[in-house]
Amino acid sequence: MKIVTIKEKECQAPEACDYICVQVCPRVREGAVGTVYKRENKKAAIDENLCIACGICVNRCPYDAIRVINLPDELNKELVFQYNVNSFRTYNIVSPMEGKVVGILGRNGIGKTTNINLISNTLKPNFGDFLNGASEKEIIRRFRGKEIQPYLEKLYKGDIKISKKEQSLSFTGKVREIVKKNKYKLITDEIMDKDISSLSGGQIQSVAIAAAMDNEADVYIFDEPMNYLDIYQRLRIANIIKEKLKNKTTIIVEHDLVMLDYLTDFVQIMYGSESNYGIVSHLMQTRVGINNYLAGYLPSENMKFREHEIKIKGNVPDGSLETLASWPDFNANIGQFTLSVGQNTVYRGEIVGIIGENGVGKTTFAKAITGLVEMDNGRLELGLKISYKPQFIEASDVIVRDMLISIKRDFLSSETFSGIMKRLGIDRILNKNMKNLSGGELQKLAIFSTLLRDADIYLFDEPSANLDLEDRLEAINIVGSFIKANKKGAIIIDHDLMFINAISTRAALFEGTPNKSGRMGNITRTEEAINSLLKRVDITMRKDPDSGRPRINSPNSRLDIEQKKSGRMFEI
Repeated sequence: MKIVTIKEKECQAPEACDYICVQVCPRVREGAVGTVYKRENKKAAIDENLCIACGICVNRCPYDAIRVINLPDELNKELVFQYNVNSFRTYNIVSPMEGKVVGILGRNGIGKTTNINLISNTLKPNFGDFLNGASEKEIIRRFRGKEIQPYLEKLYKGDIKISKKEQSLSFTGKVREIVKKNKYKLITDEIMDKDISSLSGGQIQSVAIAAAMDNEADVYIFDEPMNYLDIYQRLRIANIIKEKLKNKTTIIVEHDLVMLDYLTDFVQIMYGSESNYGIVSHLMQTRVGINNYLAGYLPSENMKFREHEIKIKGNVPDGSLETLASWPDFNANIGQFTLSVGQNTVYRGEIVGIIGENGVGKTTFAKAITGLVEMDNGRLELGLKISYKPQFIEASDVIVRDMLISIKRDFLSSETFSGIMKRLGIDRILNKNMKNLSGGELQKLAIFSTLLRDADIYLFDEPSANLDLEDRLEAINIVGSFIKANKKGAIIIDHDLMFINAISTRAALFEGTPNKSGRMGNITRTEEAINSLLKRVDITMRKDPDSGRPRINSPNSRLDIEQKKSGRMFEI
């Protein structure tokens, strides 16, 4: 079985392309009418039954819009939904479990949100018949004997109420208009009367979660709820979900493995080819499922979906103590907020992690050392070039290639940068307008453009946001190799503890009173900084013996009690 996908946004016919795919197709040249044809909207389309999968159109398309993929014939029986001709399709379906929390783990663009829409009745399974769809009676019949059947029967009868927290945080108006009850006090009184546009990313995320949890429902769905939240907020929301929704059916899509592991009872893995097709695995217990995902192999299905195993390990210092940058004690006052920073040093070839709750000055510190904000004694001058990736990325109305050329004209001819570009997938979006990029694509582009700039210190504010697990780990490898090879320095602010532990050689903890005052602790060994953070939130973490990933211990478990007694909150 073969499938063909043509990304309509990338296809530039007829305005900028004279249907090269039609001109080069051997079947068309042989006279096979309709192999490659024009849709009603003038975009190209390919008849999958007539296509011989020669790959010529794939290679000749100047906009990299076409994919021809061979799949096992038996998979066709599992086709659940297809959007349109030559479009994304999903095989099998996410299966909610009554009274349990099910996590969905997979790459961006693999169909996680599509599946959420299928189980919330926003979309209906069409089994590939995108023109006519399928009746509810037919859908129930097709799923007879499967875990999802009784759920869909209740859903279509109207016996299931669903509350959903969307991945997109597109709200307008006052917070009070969005969060009417604030049932679990996730939103503080001081922001209830503010306009949503004036809030930080973490605050908007909290508003979205609070609005979803305000609703009385049978099923709660959270699509990437942890983005922009600090560890304190993540744990608080996780505990509320675990306690208050204990007997509810809950689905969570999340890339933070620590939180996904802590929150869920079972997981389903999604794999396939981004933007082309996705396959949903069977349900697995959470620990087993996450470890199978990292291994890239599903033993129960005898399916290897990734060529390499993902190993999670801490960044080891290379022993170099050559000073790259130092700053003296300084204070920064911005409005009613005061930040106190002590003297610290960054060495060549090292990556310093910055952790702490939102609102205690991490981003203010980043802006201070880049000279973007005034200190008590004027702007801080380190005498160094600093390349800064801000927390929030503005999508300009410009083609990606042109934006990158404005930073470094010869980046395409650089062996180093062309390699990084391919590993991050930037080569596939060079001809796109920045305004049409997804959140993950924007984040990877921001990381790449930050590295393109000639600098001594590379400063990244929340680089893991909107990245899936594999992109997060790829970013760790890329940034780590770049900094060490070029004897530069990096400072990375992030809330994903697995990410920080894996990328940084040393770290600093920020503490204080949110939105009033903050102070930066000494830069010390990463595990010491994380240990101090965990003491503040009163949780312990251990290393998974199979995968090496950090896991939160169950409160009052034997390991939790032993680690708290010894003071080793982070046993990793």
